[in-house]
Amino acid sequence: MPPFTATSHQFTSLEHSVWKHIQSDLELALQHHNLAKFAAPSRLILHDLLESAVSVLHRHIFRQLVEIDFGLDPDGNDAAFNAFYDTETREHGSQNIDRFCKSHDQQISVTFPSQAGVIAWVDIPVSWNRSVCQTEQLIAAIGFELQLTALAETEGGCRLILVKRSVRQPVPFTHTFLEQQPRSTSLSHIFDSLSYGLMHFSATGEILAVSPSMLGRLGLDVCATSVAIVAEAIPLNFYNDIVWGLALGECSGKFENYRIRVNLPDGGTSSILFNVSGFRDEMLVIHSLWQTVSVDEGHSQLSEGSILTEVRIHNITRNYVPQLVQEKARDAIQLGHTQLTNEERFVAVLFCDIVGFTNYVETSAHHESVIDSLNSILRRVAGSVKNFHGSIDKFMGDCVMALFDDPADAVFAACDMQRHAQDINSLRERAGQSVLQLRIGIHWGEVLIGNVGTVERLDWTAIGDVVNTASRIEKNCRPGAILVHQALRNAIAPVHHAHLNFEEVFYLQVKGKGEKLTVCYVSLVQTLPIRQG
Repeated sequence: MPPFTATSHQFTSLEHSVWKHIQSDLELALQHHNLAKFAAPSRLILHDLLESAVSVLHRHIFRQLVEIDFGLDPDGNDAAFNAFYDTETREHGSQNIDRFCKSHDQQISVTFPSQAGVIAWVDIPVSWNRSVCQTEQLIAAIGFELQLTALAETEGGCRLILVKRSVRQPVPFTHTFLEQQPRSTSLSHIFDSLSYGLMHFSATGEILAVSPSMLGRLGLDVCATSVAIVAEAIPLNFYNDIVWGLALGECSGKFENYRIRVNLPDGGTSSILFNVSGFRDEMLVIHSLWQTVSVDEGHSQLSEGSILTEVRIHNITRNYVPQLVQEKARDAIQLGHTQLTNEERFVAVLFCDIVGFTNYVETSAHHESVIDSLNSILRRVAGSVKNFHGSIDKFMGDCVMALFDDPADAVFAACDMQRHAQDINSLRERAGQSVLQLRIGIHWGEVLIGNVGTVERLDWTAIGDVVNTASRIEKNCRPGAILVHQALRNAIAPVHHAHLNFEEVFYLQVKGKGEKLTVCYVSLVQTLPIRQG
C-alpha cells in the first residue's frame, strides 16, 4: 500500500461535488488505519458531522444577514428568524448564504491527518453543540470517539476530532436456541417494545378481538366503544382485499406485508400506515398482526396495498426511472435522507440526436419497425454511455441527454456511439434502408442538478447554461460528427492529445447567446479499450 498523505478540503455547502472527494479520502484514511470494514458507518458518521456543521454555519451567517438587511435582532425572536430562514432556503436553497460565507471567508474544513489514531477532524468557524449530532451512539458502537475542542484562532470556533479508541472491548457472543417458554416470553417482549397490534376478524368482517396495544397505538381506551371506533376507522379496501377479497384466495389462507393507512380517530389530519400480516384458520377467522410503518401528518407518499404488488409495479417502472436518480436515491438512503438534494458540480453534458429520424417516421408505414429501429440505436448509445462511466439524464424522442463526471469519458463515449452508428448504417444500406446518422454536441462546465417539477411529477435533472449550450452545439453539428465547446477541449486536450484529433476552432452564433460559441470537431485517432464500470 502506498504511504498515506494527509489531505484537507474546505467548503461552505455539501450541495457541491465536494462530498464525493471527501468520501474518497475517507476511504483511504480508513485503509491507512486498518478500518476499511467500517467504511459504511464511517461515511454516515462523517456526513452527519459535516451536514450539521454546514447547518450551524448557515444559520449563524443568516442571523448576521437578518440583522444587516432587516434590522431584526434574532436573539429572543426565534419564531421570526426561523420563518425568514425557512423562506430563504425553500426559495433559494443555500445559494445566497453560501455566497456570503465565501465572501467573508467563513468556511468549514475537513482534514484526514497522518496522525496515528485520528481518522479525521472538522474545523468549524462557529460554535457547535453535540445535540445536533445524530450518530453519537453509532460512533461509540463501532469503537470510535468524538472529541470537541475550541479553536484558538477563531472566536467561538471549534474542532470535531473523530478518533479510534485505543482499546475496544470485544462483545462476547454465544449461540442460544429458544425453547417454547422463553420464545413465548421473547415474542411478548418484542410485541410490547415495538407496539405491535393484534386483531382477529370473522369471515364477515366483525372484529372478534383486539389487543390493548392496538387501541393504545390509535389513542383509544380499552373498552367496547373503542372496538367499534376501530372497526369504523379501518378503510373498506382492507376488508375487500384481506377479509373476503383476493388476498385470501391462496389455499394456505396466508397474507404478508399488506399496507393500510388508518386515520387517527381524534378528528385531525394524522394517520398511521400499518404493515399487516396474518392467516385464516380452519374456522375462517382472520388472525392479523399490525406493525406501524410511519405516523404521518396530512398527505404521505408511502403507498398502501400489497408490498408484493408494489414490487411487481417497481419491476415494471424501474426501467423508466433515470439511472442517475436510482444511484442518488441509494446514496440518500444510506445517509439517512428521505429526498434527493440539489447539487452544483462540474459535468460534461452530451446531446446525441438521430439526424432525419422525424422524416423517417413520417415515410415509414410500419410503426413497429420504427420503434425497433429507434431502440436499436438508442440501446447502443446507452451502452456507450454506461461503458464510459456516464449516466443517461433523459430520452427525448430520438434525442439522448447524458452526463459525465470526466469530460474525456464524454468524448470517448461519443466516438464509440459514432462507431456503432457506422456499423448499423452498413447493415441498413445492405438491406436497402435509409441511413440514420448521429449528431453529437458536448459542453463542459458547472451545472445545477436538482428537483424540477411538482409533488405529483418530479425530474431530478441538470439545468443551466452549460446544458442549454450543449443542446445548441448539437443542433449545429454536421451529421456523423462530434462537435465540442472549447472549454471541453481545453480540459482534455493536454492529456489525450495522442488519442484524439481536434480540428480547427471556429465560431458559432446561436439563438439566445450574445457572444459566439467557440467550438471544434473531434474524432478518435486510435482505438481505446472500452472502460468497464
